[in-house]
Amino acid sequence: MNTKQRLSEDLENSSEIVLEKRFVTLYENEIQEINEQRADLLQLMKQEPEERMEIEDAARQYYRVFAREFYEVSEGRISDEEFLTLWEREEELKDGLHTIHSLEGEKKQLEKELEHALEDEAELEKTIGDVKEKNRNQRALFFSFLCMGGAALVFAALAVIRFRIPVLQYIWQTAAIFVIVVLLLGLLYQMQKKASESVRLYEMMSGHKNSARRRLEGDQRRIAGDLKFYYEKFEVLFRYISQEQWKLFEFCVKVSARLRFSGEISKEAEELKRVLKKYHWKKPENWMYYPRALYDPGKKSACLELLTDRRNLCEQMLVKHEKIIDESGLD
Repeated sequence: MNTKQRLSEDLENSSEIVLEKRFVTLYENEIQEINEQRADLLQLMKQEPEERMEIEDAARQYYRVFAREFYEVSEGRISDEEFLTLWEREEELKDGLHTIHSLEGEKKQLEKELEHALEDEAELEKTIGDVKEKNRNQRALFFSFLCMGGAALVFAALAVIRFRIPVLQYIWQTAAIFVIVVLLLGLLYQMQKKASESVRLYEMMSGHKNSARRRLEGDQRRIAGDLKFYYEKFEVLFRYISQEQWKLFEFCVKVSARLRFSGEISKEAEELKRVLKKYHWKKPENWMYYPRALYDPGKKSACLELLTDRRNLCEQMLVKHEKIIDESGLD
């Protein structure tokens, strides 16, 4: 394996490890969020009756105002529970979907550019082969004539000495032949030199095209890694979002935009967060999307079960990616 191939493989392996570390960070952060949310819910069960009553009253009032305006805006097309799970991570979902669409577009464009780059490289390699062959022929011709000229000179010198030919009588003819031979050798040398320069020029062009192609391949690996990251993130972290919810996602975004302008909802949401902060809840803002779990025992158990399932899944994925990093030996 040559140095370029080894460096290319090292770079690819390094990129894979960077991606695996991104997954590890993703799942670690998600597990921390879930644990904090579970801790809040478990804390509710341990609080004093009057404290729990204050939280339950604030949650009921918030949900009452929210439900009244939600059902008016949603027109019964989606339930409040389905909407709230989307609303909780709406911005994250919108940003993620936008990023995925953008990356997919970049990937298609890069694939086209890489295809053209490979075709150009193949064509240039063929041209370089032809130019090198021409250069070899030019060098062979030049050195052949040089050897022939040297041999002729030696033969002529031996003939003059052996047969005592009066060279001075043929000085002009000898000079003319010498000049012609020198000019011919000079012409052949220039042709050989030009062929060598052409080889260097095309090899330099090949180097530039090779560098451009490797940059494209690097961009392609980066985009493929980003897409892999977002595909898994959506597949794993948002698995609890049903197909029906996804189909109504754009509709939910419109509903969300109208609800965010509701002064009453904002007022009650702030009051609920104030009460939760009063009792030192870790993630008070998250409970705007699970208000019924704060006063309905059935919803409380379902929410706790959902959080536990999500945490277990994230822990499994975390172990998987940590194992990949450990096995690579590049941590």
